[in-house]
Amino acid sequence: MSAPALELHGVTVRFGGIVAADAVSFTVAPGETVGLIGPNGAGKTTILDVVAGARRPAEGRVSLYGDQVTTRSVVQRARAGVARTFQQLSLFEDMTVRDHVVLGCLAARTAAGDAPGYWRGRASVERALLADDSPLGPVALLRRLRLEPLADEPASAQSVGTVRMIDLARALASRPRLLLLDEPVSGLNEAEAQHVAEVLVSLHADHDLAMLVVEHNLEFARLLSDRIVALDFGKVIADGAPADVLGSTALREAYFGAAAA
Repeated sequence: MSAPALELHGVTVRFGGIVAADAVSFTVAPGETVGLIGPNGAGKTTILDVVAGARRPAEGRVSLYGDQVTTRSVVQRARAGVARTFQQLSLFEDMTVRDHVVLGCLAARTAAGDAPGYWRGRASVERALLADDSPLGPVALLRRLRLEPLADEPASAQSVGTVRMIDLARALASRPRLLLLDEPVSGLNEAEAQHVAEVLVSLHADHDLAMLVVEHNLEFARLLSDRIVALDFGKVIADGAPADVLGSTALREAYFGAAAA
């Protein structure tokens, strides 16, 4: 039996006297998509920070594919195959859409030791990367995420929906084994959200990619997830099949109060 892509065991995070995550435990299997939901302040982004290595828990442990990484840095976890998108979007002002995707590819090559001396030979390295016609190469990702017509335009000048696609393409280009998505359809209209869902479902099917998705859009979480974990006040209140979790009394109480039970 293979080790989980991600395992959290008893993860606790405190901010002063506030407990943001309270003995949180759950797993993500290889190739599984797990939705992480809950009302504002439930601790979702805190857990994503812990998984990515941006925050160290006061208690508990984090493992990736059976390897304990609790004390490892963001860079070390990226080298182990963790990639992340962000709710607060941030792109480089002077880089094109294509540049951002190439940057993700470069991150994967650098982690593997395949792209030494990049800044001394940037043009030749970029040509080599752009010749990569694999499914997670820059050419394929630009096409798959409908970014190809915008490839030479400044990334920072694009719409919110397009910027979210650029952020996703950059993360995917690093060829992750575990993809962390922080509200990937926040600020998007219905058509854009549907496109993101279709892309992620197809990636899940084609690449057996493990994903942990923080999302406020419960319908999006239902469509995308194999399993859903719900948090409230830093505690896991439900963990199971999407229909069971979304229909649970615990979740209704978390979102709407005890009167909703």
